[in-house]
Amino acid sequence: MDGVLDFAGGVAMVLGALFALLAAIGVHKFRDPYSRMHAAAKSPTLGLVLVTIGAALQIRTFSAIATLTLVAILQLLTSPVGTHLAARAVHLRVDVPQDGVDELRRDQDAGG
Repeated sequence: MDGVLDFAGGVAMVLGALFALLAAIGVHKFRDPYSRMHAAAKSPTLGLVLVTIGAALQIRTFSAIATLTLVAILQLLTSPVGTHLAARAVHLRVDVPQDGVDELRRDQDAGG
């Protein structure tokens, strides 16, 4: 059973590292700021969660699993907030072409 858990943990850690690598490539290759933020927020979060799952499967102690769970939860809570704040800052400072109605700009113009 230990061999299966070690193998599953290794696979999860490698997949997590690949997601982080894909995020870095996306940040480098995408052209507009919103696409770059999407690549910088989604893939590394999933990659970190996979790495923590893999580490938990390989270490298998209560304190390590509790710490890794806390790391994953905090990452899932803080990454969307940070990305949202960065997107608002980019939206206010950079003129990026919009596909439809710019509701944030409309609300800011109406509010003063």
